[in-house]
Amino acid sequence: MSKLLWQVFVVVIVLLGWFAGNHFNVFNRDVIPPMTDVAYQFIAAWARPEFLPAIWSTLSDALMGIFFAAVLAVPLGLLIGSLRAVEIATRTLLDFGRAFPVVALLPIFVLLIGANSAMKIVTIAIACFFPILLQTIYGVRRQEPVIVDTVRSFRIPHHLRFFRVLLPSALPYIATGIRIAATVSILVAVGTEVIMPVPGVGRQISVASINDEVALAFAYVIYAGFLGVILTTLWEIAEERMLPWARRTR
Repeated sequence: MSKLLWQVFVVVIVLLGWFAGNHFNVFNRDVIPPMTDVAYQFIAAWARPEFLPAIWSTLSDALMGIFFAAVLAVPLGLLIGSLRAVEIATRTLLDFGRAFPVVALLPIFVLLIGANSAMKIVTIAIACFFPILLQTIYGVRRQEPVIVDTVRSFRIPHHLRFFRVLLPSALPYIATGIRIAATVSILVAVGTEVIMPVPGVGRQISVASINDEVALAFAYVIYAGFLGVILTTLWEIAEERMLPWARRTR
């Protein structure tokens, strides 16, 4: 309960600072609109015909990107993490891949795929691929030495070792990678929509900015933040239900 109160307290402080900044003309209203105007647009946006389709487009494409990233990253991470030589050989490539800005690939994706939802899903999948892959590798490599020695001593078959030892020990780390990817997916989705003419929350932010509707743009930015929070929270709930033993261990 105290944790929740502290979180609410921080939010209240930020809102009070925002209100005071506008009230005493500290902020430029053309850059940071009054909180009351943003609150009005936050509610009024529901009456706009493009609001719900934009929310759904961003959310559905983000989920699709996470799904494709997980389907590719989890098996590959289990393979790389299980084979020490492969992990060493691919380390430089993985470090380069996770540091590479995926947004820089957008012009190439537009030429190959076009400015559409498929291009956005591919971009999201690439951005989410590396957090899930690296967490999976880390989970496989983090097996307890006692367990590893026990498996070797009793000469447990490889398929039992995989399903009873390796996979259960890696699942909490895989879940963490997906949780990180959930946040990344919304960020990349909205960023892609702002840059490219594809439907979604980011597109509405761009249109509102062009039309000089700064308060509406801020409202859409807040909705984008809520999408990330909701997606992460839902995954945390699912993670606690699917991996209760991992929570008890922590």
